[in-house]
Amino acid sequence: MSSRMPALLKATLVPIGLSATMAALPGDAWAEGDDGLITQFCLASFNAAMAHAGQSPPDGMGSYTCRCFLDEVKSGASIDAAQTTCKSKAASIYKL
Repeated sequence: MSSRMPALLKATLVPIGLSATMAALPGDAWAEGDDGLITQFCLASFNAAMAHAGQSPPDGMGSYTCRCFLDEVKSGASIDAAQTTCKSKAASIYKL
């Protein structure tokens, strides 16, 4: 395992955690168009977390991670389950 793995995985979790407050809206409060707003917020947070960690994320990692999280939550997964699933998938796909 790479020594940078923990920093990258932590940076992946930060945007997911920050977007969770918006993604946790009750089903009937989820307005059309919220997906784009949540994704933008998630990507901004992801990029900030990676910069703070001094890392350059692999191309597509932020988009993938945020899309994964949003899809998981919309499918009924808990925030914790969505985080765990997406962290694992991103680490596997991006070879972290």
